[in-house]
Amino acid sequence: MYCIINGYWKNDKTEFSGLLVRAYDDTPSDSDKFTDDDIFYYGLCEEQIVSLIEDGENTFLQFVILSYEKA
Repeated sequence: MYCIINGYWKNDKTEFSGLLVRAYDDTPSDSDKFTDDDIFYYGLCEEQIVSLIEDGENTFLQFVILSYEKA
């Protein structure tokens, strides 16, 4: 599963948008529409993304996710 996230970096509050995350930490196969170079972060499923949005800055990540959509 792929999602596109929007948010900001915790250290300087710089916003970002349109970053691609993948639920699994494996390299995309040839049949996937995205390549490894397209992916910003591996290992976040939709359930985790929703939880991270709820937790705001109180997460282990260096960035905060404000919103997402399935890619």
